Amino acid sequence: MLYIEPQSTDAAFHFAAEEYFMTRAHANEAIFMTWRTGKCAMLGCNQVAHAEIDVRLAETSEIQIVRRSSGGGTIFTDRGVLLYTVILPLPYRGTSDVKRLEAEYVSGPVASALRWMGLAARVEGRNDILLNGAKISGLAQHVKNNRLCTHGSLLFSANLDDLVAVLKPDDGKILSKALCSVRARVTNISPLLPGVGDIEDFRRLLKKRLLEGQDTAEYILTADDTARIEEIKRMKYANPDWTFGHAPKFSFHHAKRFAAGKVEIFLDIAKGVIKSCVIRGDFLGVTPIRGLEERLESQPYRRGAIIRALEDADIALYLGGVTKEQFMECVFR
Repeated sequence: MLYIEPQSTDAAFHFAAEEYFMTRAHANEAIFMTWRTGKCAMLGCNQVAHAEIDVRLAETSEIQIVRRSSGGGTIFTDRGVLLYTVILPLPYRGTSDVKRLEAEYVSGPVASALRWMGLAARVEGRNDILLNGAKISGLAQHVKNNRLCTHGSLLFSANLDDLVAVLKPDDGKILSKALCSVRARVTNISPLLPGVGDIEDFRRLLKKRLLEGQDTAEYILTADDTARIEEIKRMKYANPDWTFGHAPKFSFHHAKRFAAGKVEIFLDIAKGVIKSCVIRGDFLGVTPIRGLEERLESQPYRRGAIIRALEDADIALYLGGVTKEQFMECVFR
């Protein structure tokens, strides 16, 4: 395993680094990275920026907005949040492998490391690690080139007031969890670890526990690595077209929230045929949603036609725990 600790606090750089190591370098190595950012709102790959973030507040408060390549919901990070990435080169065969690898190599070990520190951490829900009933970590994943990238955040001493101010959860998400605020659902680790001085001490403890017994080599980014990562960042993660996208053209729009996430669909239908399809939401798919959108395009807007178009589709790859039947509820009201 390679351990990497980039010095940048630019979230776009770190997402570009993940992509670089998934596609261009060290194809046979498992990689573990820990990193930190400045103030940042991180969108899931299928979310609409203005629906999830107070963009004006972010701009005036110098909060960076980035879009990652994984699904899930928007999170807020700052210098009080420790982020981690695990990239695995193990063969990928289906969604069951993704869940197994994530539990075995990421959420399980991270929760175990927190318990080793004396925290009553547990994995719960679709992608959360909880402490005393409040969220301290969320995880998301994506697959590329038979490599699985899982990344997560750990709230150590984050500014939770900034988090509440910049994030805009939809009413359905709040009601479905029977909770009244974002602030009530999250907590920081630091008050419960009085013996740990700061976030860098916390990073060293986590690193020590997670790498214990592993055959690990620390890897320092070379000048060539950095140049290639910066190019990916420039082309994608720091590109406003990727971050904000374009408003979809549609004549049909429907959104529903399920236990496994929100699905929002935009269809442009002309003469009974789906001309274009855009699917958005905070579902936890691991492959680009465009593959599912393409299955609906050029199809007659009829239930039977859509069922046939999706017959051999592994919906879980695109929508995580959202089922095919639930997806059909979004396509047809």
